[in-house]
Amino acid sequence: MPHRQRLSIVNRFHALGDLFYTECQPQGLANPTLVRSDPQAAALLGLTTDDLRSETFLQIFSGNRPLPGSRPLAQDYAGHQFGRFNPFLGDGRVLLLGGVERDGEHWEISLKGSGKTPYARQADGRASLDECLREFACSLQLAALGIPTTRSLCVIASDERVYRHSFVPAAMLVRLAPSHIRFGTFENLYFQRDTEALRRLAEHVIAHHYPDCPVQGERRYAGFFRAVVIATARLIARWQAAGFVHGMMNTDNMSILGITLDLGEAGFTPERDPDHVSSEDDEQGRYAFGRQPVIGLWNCNVLARALSPLIPACDLRAALRAYEPEYLRSFEAFSAADGAV
Repeated sequence: MPHRQRLSIVNRFHALGDLFYTECQPQGLANPTLVRSDPQAAALLGLTTDDLRSETFLQIFSGNRPLPGSRPLAQDYAGHQFGRFNPFLGDGRVLLLGGVERDGEHWEISLKGSGKTPYARQADGRASLDECLREFACSLQLAALGIPTTRSLCVIASDERVYRHSFVPAAMLVRLAPSHIRFGTFENLYFQRDTEALRRLAEHVIAHHYPDCPVQGERRYAGFFRAVVIATARLIARWQAAGFVHGMMNTDNMSILGITLDLGEAGFTPERDPDHVSSEDDEQGRYAFGRQPVIGLWNCNVLARALSPLIPACDLRAALRAYEPEYLRSFEAFSAADGAV
């Protein structure tokens, strides 16, 4: 099929070594049906609307047929969940298929709901149709608003059932992002006290995503951390200006690139209600809309600790101090732009 020839897969993440992941094959969906697709996201990969309608596309992205050149993997990471550190996380139901390079951009392809991985533990590794549709719609809305986000390529449903308070249809969500590396990826290595792997991960991210950090040694890593802090402040300023509620700002859901990652609990509050909570698990309102800017800084402090073997404390503090003025400047600019529209 034409699109199989267009998708030339680059397995960039594998270069980090198997400390960072476990290779795993997807568990395909029975009797898959394409429910939603985004032609604009498809175009990022060089796919056409005809490709989206093809049987080959359906079988590949429902996990029933391998994507040529792909070596699927589940990423390993840790994270702070509701303020408490959990060293045992990782992709329990998500597989990274690899990346596609097109027009100077790199887009990783991941399957959510692709079955149990070694990190799934007691979970079933699947996703429900409702949660996939919710994330698909939310990513479309964020992209339309110009907010950096993962893109949803499609939702594929099945006649299989998963139990979510009751039995509901299973589905798979195909997502695209320049990288799925998160704060928790760095936390995992800090927890393991593996400074060499931490340095290797930092070099990987700098080389591929922060090329404006040309200096070597400690100053290089300090510049990288400051860039992450600035990107995070700008992202959350965009969220606040748009009334977006992420819902689950655990550090394992925070992108090292400053894009909106993991939208399964996300929503919007058009009224900009500071107490609005979009996740039923957030019983204390830790991630309420009005608290997102503070949580963003809290998460950057967690990342600072994870990077402390590479960066002097004075440089970490200096970067963290840049968060608030950058957030305030960006929020004013984005709010003014929205008002002008």
